[in-house]
Amino acid sequence: MNGVALCAGVGGLELGLRLAIGETYRTVCYVERDAFAASALVARMEDKVLDSAPVWDDITTFSGESWRGCVDLITAGFPCQPVSTAGRRRGTADARWLWPHVARIVREIRPEWVFLENVRGLLNANGGAAFAEVLGGLADAGYDAEWGLLSAAQATAPHRRER
Repeated sequence: MNGVALCAGVGGLELGLRLAIGETYRTVCYVERDAFAASALVARMEDKVLDSAPVWDDITTFSGESWRGCVDLITAGFPCQPVSTAGRRRGTADARWLWPHVARIVREIRPEWVFLENVRGLLNANGGAAFAEVLGGLADAGYDAEWGLLSAAQATAPHRRER
């Protein structure tokens, strides 16, 4: 199973998938624009913790078309700042709202699976319009979305952090 990691951060989703699925999962490309996070990805690749793969530095210019037919899963932890209750909650009006690029790449690659991660605030940002945009984008691309709210405490972490 091959995956592309959009808004990859430091590779937490990919590490979790590798732990859950095992050696049958391989990340073939990371997309991350934050220099610190990208350097952490490279360090984790050098340490053999994450799969070695190219790191693309701008989701707005990344084209998924060459990956069609090669990728089974897209993961995306697209930025939460636009919808977080800790911020201004500009949602879809925030320049950091990258969902349209994630949706475009999902349509270009057309993987069997899409796994998204975000904060609880996505559910009601812009009066629910941000979440509706995500669910609608997935439906328009032919996906049947299932979603849930999980806390870090459910995985025995000492804090709540709902996602």
